[in-house]
Amino acid sequence: MKLIVGTVFLVLLAGCECDSICEANRETKKFLNSDKTNAEIVNYLNTYIGEAPGAEKYSVFVNWGVNNPLKFVAIMNEKEVTERTINLVTYKISDMGQSNKYCKIYEQRTETENDKNIRNSILGCQYGL
Repeated sequence: MKLIVGTVFLVLLAGCECDSICEANRETKKFLNSDKTNAEIVNYLNTYIGEAPGAEKYSVFVNWGVNNPLKFVAIMNEKEVTERTINLVTYKISDMGQSNKYCKIYEQRTETENDKNIRNSILGCQYGL
């Protein structure tokens, strides 16, 4: 009995290793750093995993994109990218305080419809105004 109580106490004291948000963070970092195609990344982003874990997935993607801007832009121009994905990404850009960095990334990008939509949706950009 003492062994069971001691074990339960240790588990409660240590807590869970990682909740669903933490797991989404780990999984997304691992996924983005693996050798995946742009289409595979879009499909990963489009897969629903719950509200909070999904928000974390997009947060990691947006932060990753700051360090990988060319890959980010290429991914966001894949044909599988939906309007919902663009909305979630641009919301997260602002939510994560990355607007200034993404304004610079998209400053000269007007070639595709997705570029234009993202460029026009990032809050705080003053493109030639």
